[in-house]
Amino acid sequence: MMRSLPAALAAAGLLCALPAHAGLFDDDVARKQVNDLQKTTSQTLIDQTRQIDQLNQQVAELRGQVEVLNNQITDLDKRQKDLYLDLDNRLQGIEAGRGKSVAKPAAPAVSDATKTADKNIDAKADSKPADDPAAALKAYEAALGLFKAGKYKEAAAAFDKFTKTYPENEQAPAAQFWLGNSYYAVGDCKQVISSQQKLLAKWPKNGRAPDAMANIANCQAELGQKAESQKTLKDLVAKYPDSKAAGAAKQQLKK
Repeated sequence: MMRSLPAALAAAGLLCALPAHAGLFDDDVARKQVNDLQKTTSQTLIDQTRQIDQLNQQVAELRGQVEVLNNQITDLDKRQKDLYLDLDNRLQGIEAGRGKSVAKPAAPAVSDATKTADKNIDAKADSKPADDPAAALKAYEAALGLFKAGKYKEAAAAFDKFTKTYPENEQAPAAQFWLGNSYYAVGDCKQVISSQQKLLAKWPKNGRAPDAMANIANCQAELGQKAESQKTLKDLVAKYPDSKAAGAAKQQLKK
């Protein structure tokens, strides 16, 4: 029994030492897990920060686009108000002019031969619509009335008929211009471009020509024709540098 005592003591010492080694092993595993968790957390934070930066950049870009659109809307509203003001001024001038009567000179005496010749001329003229100033003015005012009433589709039809019936009337350029505005109001940009190009081709020196070019540029932009829109704006500035439309075009070109 006495001989087995040392062995028993040794075994007891070994048993006492085992928990200490086990505790050290558990600490190492825990430290590794903590380190892994820290690395994972750090990477997650980095990814989230990167995503937040990307979102902030996208928000900034969207805000810039919204600002550009707001500026364009403001410009369009101003142009529309200017157009209505110009329209009212012109209508007042027309109404004032209607009150003035023009005396017709007495018809000179003509021979029977001259009367016969005149009848032949009148017979030929009957094949074409007569450019009656009073009828033309009435038709023009009726079309404007439709536009001011917000009946843009009907106004477009009326202005189109006017330009075909009275192509040489003094109100023809204005009718062509308002035809384009009527198409713009109903969202037909292709017809806007076509109608305003006709105005520029036939009456390039008319006071509405700069605004017609601006209408073309706006519609080209809405149709996704950015390069064409930019070119039209540059041509507008070059051809009509002193116009209000050119001033607005310069601002658009800077954006």
